[in-house]
Amino acid sequence: MSNSRAQLIGFDATPLQITRHSGVGNYTAQLLTALIDRADARQYVLLANRTLNGEAPRGSLGQVGRRFPNRSAWMQLALPRDLAAVRPDVCHFTNSLAPLRTPCPMVITLHDMSLFVHARLHPFKSQLFVRSIIPAVARRAAAIITVSQHAKREIVAGLNIPPEKVHVIYEAAAPQYRVLTDAPELDRVRSRYELTHPFVLYVGTIEPRKNLTRLVTAFAQAHRHCPDLELVLVGQLGWKYASLLKAIEDLNLGHAVRRLGYVPNDDLPALYNLARLLAFPSLYEGFGLPVVEAMACGTPVLTSNGSSLAEIAAGASCLIDPLDVNDIAHGLMCLTTDDALHENLRAAGLTRAAQFSWQRAAAETVRVYDAVV
Repeated sequence: MSNSRAQLIGFDATPLQITRHSGVGNYTAQLLTALIDRADARQYVLLANRTLNGEAPRGSLGQVGRRFPNRSAWMQLALPRDLAAVRPDVCHFTNSLAPLRTPCPMVITLHDMSLFVHARLHPFKSQLFVRSIIPAVARRAAAIITVSQHAKREIVAGLNIPPEKVHVIYEAAAPQYRVLTDAPELDRVRSRYELTHPFVLYVGTIEPRKNLTRLVTAFAQAHRHCPDLELVLVGQLGWKYASLLKAIEDLNLGHAVRRLGYVPNDDLPALYNLARLLAFPSLYEGFGLPVVEAMACGTPVLTSNGSSLAEIAAGASCLIDPLDVNDIAHGLMCLTTDDALHENLRAAGLTRAAQFSWQRAAAETVRVYDAVV
């Protein structure tokens, strides 16, 4: 990169418009923070169709984009004109979608291929629009970032993209996810959520892809052997969650399954630390950030042996077949009752989580920027 002037990066900040961040929002926030913290010869101008909760993140040059009610329409109709005026060296779109025409090279982060390989697990609106535009955006992008080798293989095969165009850059747990020894903080969270019994924790949106109906059915088996055990579900209601609520009712688990809804990020590290284990038997993930967050907190993890999850867990978690309720139940009981296994996975998880870093992700991301400028 030439040192004659700072490189100007247009950075898609639309996932930050939502106060309650999901996986993509956390990815965008953590990556942007790590990029700005590098304090190198790059400046970041944020692209969004609405204000970002009142102000742009520290260290950016502010926001570009006029107020536009629909993100997709803004991205295709209004943003290209704004970019022509600002003239960034490269634009990075962090949530799969991007304009079909830009005046500069563009990098997109395509987190996974779930809309193509598991379309039924997504709302029809996403299938109709997002799925139709991703192939064209992927072809026009100068480079694609994805978050696991599994996702890269599916992108290359499913979209017929040259492998050298797709760069795997792993996510990481945010710095607050760590082993906590602060007894007052643990007591505060335990009291706030009335956590008086040992519990299995799930973190994520409540939606079909997360396989929670099978988890609850498996938990019913484990609960018969460990009657004090609770299942604590953390996350917003997504879509098609009625079957989960019915399963909880039909299995008479209303007293043992706790739905906390959205939990502030400040409380999540303590929840991980307090849990006996994280259960994350998702049917499909591009990365699976709660797995790394739990491991960073010293919490053993039970997760699926498919999609990216076995890759991310890398021998540091208890892997189960997410389609086999008995296998999930067996894993739950092992991690609940086998203290030696619990301690081994706790140590292995801490080691594995330390291998992921947002600083490394930022360094690898700017190398992609440099390659396409």
